[in-house]
Amino acid sequence: MIRTLEKLRKGAFWTLDWLKGARVWKHYREITYIQGNPLSQRATAIRQEHLSKILDHAVRTVPFYSALAARKMDLAKFPIVDKQLIRENFEAFRSDSYKDKHTHQVLTSGSTGKPFKILQDKAKRDRNTADTLFFAKRAGYNVGARLYYLRLWDKQYQKGKIKSFVQNMVTYSVDELNDSNLAKLVSELNKDRSCINILAYTSALQTICDYLEKNNAEPLKGRFCSIIAVAEALGNDVREQIGKYFGVEAISRYSNSENGILAQRFPKTESTSFEINWASYHVELLDLNEDKPVELGKPGRIVVTDLFNYSMPMLRYDTGDVGIMEKDVISGHLTFTKIEGRKMDMFTNTKGEYISSHIIHHILQFRGIEQFQFIQEDFDEYVIKLKASKKLDEEDEGALVRQYQGYFGPEAHISLIYVEDIPLLPSGKRKLVWNNAILKQKKLTERKSEELSGSIPELNP
Repeated sequence: MIRTLEKLRKGAFWTLDWLKGARVWKHYREITYIQGNPLSQRATAIRQEHLSKILDHAVRTVPFYSALAARKMDLAKFPIVDKQLIRENFEAFRSDSYKDKHTHQVLTSGSTGKPFKILQDKAKRDRNTADTLFFAKRAGYNVGARLYYLRLWDKQYQKGKIKSFVQNMVTYSVDELNDSNLAKLVSELNKDRSCINILAYTSALQTICDYLEKNNAEPLKGRFCSIIAVAEALGNDVREQIGKYFGVEAISRYSNSENGILAQRFPKTESTSFEINWASYHVELLDLNEDKPVELGKPGRIVVTDLFNYSMPMLRYDTGDVGIMEKDVISGHLTFTKIEGRKMDMFTNTKGEYISSHIIHHILQFRGIEQFQFIQEDFDEYVIKLKASKKLDEEDEGALVRQYQGYFGPEAHISLIYVEDIPLLPSGKRKLVWNNAILKQKKLTERKSEELSGSIPELNP
């Protein structure tokens, strides 16, 4: 009966799409071809056509890009944009030809707490749906199957009971994962005889695993088909716990609200690389401090050009994230070998060199630590907040400080602070790294720049 209902839901989805002109199916078919053959002549031609069209549309209909109308359509001539620039010049980024058409509003606050809004047209929404279906299937999910979705369910994303039933979705809000709700979720997963799929913030998955560990639980009895971790980096410690309790490999996905799915870790391989969504985005990796490409194998800012949002084109959009791109030795495809998260989520050592934020997970070798957060206050000052079942003894505290001085530098001043809890952000995510030193430097640089210019920069590039 369960499988019959899953097949009916799948059939109903594609039938409804066919009645609407097979809009999602056409996108899905194209994505499947390009992702399967990214270096082929045909795939390259399709991507180039999408890029040329969105650039031409932008210079003709988007005020911000109007000054580029007389120039050759070369993406490198377009300026780098970011959240702050779009936020401050919102109307200038809107396409004149879409102002009277229906658009979908996407709101995100991220870790800064400052609201960021963009608009998406219907075709962009269809493309995002097709992207979601493609990458979910890569991980083991099929349309119509049971999906447990753990995120912050605010008003923008909230689903009613009828819609949840039709989509075969079970929702849990990450701000309500107390012991009572965790017990309910675990019981539900153990009793569910569906093909279970989970899409969740990494911190939510860690909370579930920590709950199971604390209660000496056995591996869950449900039939798990896929687990996709989003929003935060997935460390090996959490990945191993998920394998232990759920019996499947957790797949890490890199996405954002304003664009969509940008990359996803390859499943069922020893590789830790991420498959980049070349079908829907043009992706660049630029120097951390200058707008120039970086060499393969070196960290750079992830800059994306959305090939499908015509209502509000996002061209050369600096996501604020940092990654490393390399060529796969077998396929020859460019992949992300590391995605570090936001530049503000990276450390600098006492020499001013960027170092990976993944070093934070080494702290879990010290027993009793339940939650942690690293804060860089200045170029040589670091704070580690700890929620622990028992305070570390003097020997372990000393070993912990010495270990991280090995990463930050022997001159690093590291303070340990014990707390009752590491609170969630308004977005429902738990931020593990704060770099206040970079933030202070950025504000100082902006202030000096304003003082020197004495005026607001012109709108058009």
